Amino acid sequence: MDVAHGLRAFHRLLRAHRLYDAAHPQLLDSLDLAYEALKKTASELGGLEARPERSGIQVPKISEMHLADPRGEFYTLATDLRRADIQTIYFAEKFHVGELDTLARLIKATLLRSEESARQLGRNWWPNQLREQRVQGIQVNTMTERKVDSILASLIAGLVAYGGNAPHENGDEPIRAPQADELSETLRLIGRLTPPMEVARGLSPEDAARAIHAPMEGASRDTVRLLLSSMTHYSPLEGELPQTYLLRLSQGLILEFISSEFAAGVLAPVAVRAMLNQFAEVLVTSGVYHGPHASQHLSSLATAWASEAYREQVSERFWQELPPREKSVVLRGEEIWCVPISAVKQSLKQLADAGADAPRREARTILLNYARRLEQESFAARRMVAAGLGELTPLLESLWPNQLPEELSRGTMSALAKETVPETTAMLASFLESLGRIAVTRGDFAGFENILTELERVPRDAEHEHMTALSHRLVANDRWMVLVDAALANRALDVALPRLLQRDPDRLLDRLTLLLTDHRGSEMLPAMARLLRAIGIPALTVLETRLFEARRQRVSAAIKMLAATESDRLLRGLTRALASWEWNLQDLAVSELARPANSASAQSTAFVFSAILGDAHPLVVPMMIDQIGLAGERSAIPQLMEIASGEHAILRDQFVRIKAIEALGRIRAIEAIELLHALAEQRNGIAYAEPSGLRAAAQDASALIEDRPTSASVRATFDSPDANAALFASPRRYMRVPLDAPLRAQVGAQAGAQASMARVKTISLGGAYLESPNKFEVGDSLKLEVRSGLRKIHCTAIVRNTAPGGGGVEFVHMKDEDRTKLRKLVLRNLPG
Repeated sequence: MDVAHGLRAFHRLLRAHRLYDAAHPQLLDSLDLAYEALKKTASELGGLEARPERSGIQVPKISEMHLADPRGEFYTLATDLRRADIQTIYFAEKFHVGELDTLARLIKATLLRSEESARQLGRNWWPNQLREQRVQGIQVNTMTERKVDSILASLIAGLVAYGGNAPHENGDEPIRAPQADELSETLRLIGRLTPPMEVARGLSPEDAARAIHAPMEGASRDTVRLLLSSMTHYSPLEGELPQTYLLRLSQGLILEFISSEFAAGVLAPVAVRAMLNQFAEVLVTSGVYHGPHASQHLSSLATAWASEAYREQVSERFWQELPPREKSVVLRGEEIWCVPISAVKQSLKQLADAGADAPRREARTILLNYARRLEQESFAARRMVAAGLGELTPLLESLWPNQLPEELSRGTMSALAKETVPETTAMLASFLESLGRIAVTRGDFAGFENILTELERVPRDAEHEHMTALSHRLVANDRWMVLVDAALANRALDVALPRLLQRDPDRLLDRLTLLLTDHRGSEMLPAMARLLRAIGIPALTVLETRLFEARRQRVSAAIKMLAATESDRLLRGLTRALASWEWNLQDLAVSELARPANSASAQSTAFVFSAILGDAHPLVVPMMIDQIGLAGERSAIPQLMEIASGEHAILRDQFVRIKAIEALGRIRAIEAIELLHALAEQRNGIAYAEPSGLRAAAQDASALIEDRPTSASVRATFDSPDANAALFASPRRYMRVPLDAPLRAQVGAQAGAQASMARVKTISLGGAYLESPNKFEVGDSLKLEVRSGLRKIHCTAIVRNTAPGGGGVEFVHMKDEDRTKLRKLVLRNLPG
């Protein structure tokens, strides 16, 4: 059922009667619509009773509260009906359209009277008029049939018998607004009537009557008559208990008086609660009771009014039912702080939900005005506003969908810096934290930065310690992770994010380190590099110091991030840290520096590699030597010759010597030609002094240096990487040869795990591509046995890249005879 729809239609009918002639189509349409809507509602409710009150319409069968009135229609309707001296209006289940039209015409005629004439209508004027017009389905100012509690019936009878009409008064005169002292006396009488009415059911009818009449004897006849008139206006509901009714009656009288004083401009907004408390105290002091049904020696009515929660509830009702125009004036003024936050919130929500731009602008203006009241000198006012702002936080996101106004955070910050009351300080800090959370969630990182910057400007002393603590809370773990994730997102980097994250480089790097351990961590590395470059020295300096930490995960992440961001820093740290690292960290750093992305610093990388070869692990040295050869680092020629000749104090392994010989060939080191010839041809008796694999490498290198005709096949094997080399993480230093028939390979982890089988599809002097159902991880060390016919090639390999169903490996060590077998296999399968 839609009661509001029916009453709105009735309001539009009254408006049409004032605007149009009786035969105007618009009036006839309004009459039909109002009749259908009211008839349907009355039929569903079993009769519709409506009561116009000071600022709205109440329908007792629906609620004690006024009907929701976002557009002020019911306030206008209530005002018109009260001007027409209508206290209640009742639509029966069955009435006809002519009766509704007659009622509308009578209301129009009444409103056209002067105010003085309207006062002379009297209490029975409306029932008489409707009776004369033979209107039976609609009643005005008459008690509808309802079951009234027997105690209340006795009270009404006693009031009539005792008070009646004062001699100088006209009994048919409408109710006039009471003065404050008259209302106080009426409330005092209500308070005194409550205790005897609470015990009346346990007494005989005579004793109950005496108990009820006793308080009346101490009141004036005017007070009794005023109470009787009020009970006519606020009539009891069906089945309503005396205690409940008197509580509702007292609340209605108080709100009626305060509303009239407020509307007349006599009562300021800040004085509303004080006047409410004044009348409440009258009810409390007059409700003292020592009977068995009382609570703490007070009647139920006095107990209710003694409750601060109930007074707050009544205060909220006053402000919520205030006419929209009057409410708007207060909400835009300096005394908005004294309006209960629930009323402020309700008004803002109605404006926000209206959808149109103008109401939303009005709501934003009101909220900012409310926030400005933090400047009040009264600590109580500041406390109320601080608490209210916390409750209004959810509306902020609705009213400002994109960016919060800087005025909110700046004003709150200023108030927080000056506030001395701990409770208010805590509420302001909570609100400011909410503003920060909203800014971060929305991606308004500049706004969030402004909040942090303002907090960091306060003095670092004990007096402002709470603001320092707040600045730390604002970037708590959950928000910090949001900031980091936003900085790594696949979109343009917000300029405020680097400035925010550089406040705590260690925590930022901890988060990035953790993300790198994820299986998709390598995909985020470019975004990490972008962020670190934007932050610059604060983050890179901390990152460089992590190269010397004992925790392997931190070192590994630092290597990857420095290589992707600023490889020169990694190279600088490598000279001091390499010797302390285990071999897989050394391998990671060398492979990262050898990436094609770092080709701009290839020359300096090769120079540094030549300086620290002696500190490197044997499994890492071959790649370093290859990088020296690819870069053409001529300053390393003497050291390479020393290694190639086998005279180096540490690097004497045959595989490392072969790598040094190949590097000399790549550099075209003419000064090493004699050494290479000696290695290839020198004999001890009839046998060659060097193994066959090393001799073959020396012959190939010398052919490259001297550019002999045989050098073409040598260049094809390792001097000319293929065109796709730059696409791989680690550059190919040898040409890969596709195999017509894949070779079988046995793969065993270095730690001694169970061996598995794989297929070799392409191979080179430096590595191969394996197809395997097993999942490889970059950096894994493998023991390989490649089978080519009856020959078996044994080697140690490192996984350099992975793909679904396999991965590329680099050979980092093998014996001389295995190297010879590998060379022959590659040469045999060279294309052309």
